[in-house]
Amino acid sequence: MHGYGSGKGVKAGQVKINAMHLKNKFHCRSILFVPASRPSRYRKAVAGGADIACVDLEDVITPGIKVAAWQNVRNLFTSSDGLRVLKINPLSSESGLRDVLLLLEQVSKPDIILLPKVESAEEIAWLNQLIEPVEQPIGLLPLIETAKGLQNSREIATSKNVLAIAFGSVGLCTEIGVDMSWDSLFYARSRILQAATYANIGAIDGPCFDLEDTEGLLREAQRVAALGFSGKVALNPRQIDPIHQGFSPTEESLQSAHKIVQAFKANSNRVLVVDGRMVDLPVIERALKLVSPIEK
Repeated sequence: MHGYGSGKGVKAGQVKINAMHLKNKFHCRSILFVPASRPSRYRKAVAGGADIACVDLEDVITPGIKVAAWQNVRNLFTSSDGLRVLKINPLSSESGLRDVLLLLEQVSKPDIILLPKVESAEEIAWLNQLIEPVEQPIGLLPLIETAKGLQNSREIATSKNVLAIAFGSVGLCTEIGVDMSWDSLFYARSRILQAATYANIGAIDGPCFDLEDTEGLLREAQRVAALGFSGKVALNPRQIDPIHQGFSPTEESLQSAHKIVQAFKANSNRVLVVDGRMVDLPVIERALKLVSPIEK
């Protein structure tokens, strides 16, 4: 995982969370959802290089499967020495309320809770009241999947313990009644990114549903990365490499950043000229961000 304030990618199983991490900007290139009913896939997800392997309870429907799924969650989190991430049902649903009560009863609690269909900051405040007595810090990652959630995205993003916000593209498209083309989603992506930037947190893009189109996934990852997103949801391990590639700087951009940083260190003016181009402070700051993880 990229970590909190770090640019280096490491496996999910190698990451631990602490109170200081929660205060830093959240960086994560990939979140791979794993059904809670299929625990064997969790270990494969961790081994497959996803920055975050998230156990998903939302799509577990029948009561019998729910009981077994929660037992799987307990077993996985008890045996895991890495980052424990859990996607529960919406807080507005009976299943979501039950999920919150069950996770609070667990000895091994999640480090991060993904919250689907969040529509208001009040939902986050309510959950924060419940997790306040918990000794370990718990980060929150709300998914914006409705028009109301999009409207309230800035208040949601600035809520306590929120590490990043994620875009639930399919939910929003279904509600609005549009396709999932780039043009249809551009406004919503921009709103989510603006809210995340205002709150100084990360923004995670929704998944690509065509599991065979790795080239299309790479292009989409590159486009949302250029827009300012910090990561993207994956539905299958084969999507991890294209996503990571899309969110990694190119060799050309790294070389350019190194030149800018070297020029800045040699002459710390607010405006420089590098390779015939005028470079001002925002460009210098971006170059420093690109280069700093490599030099650490």
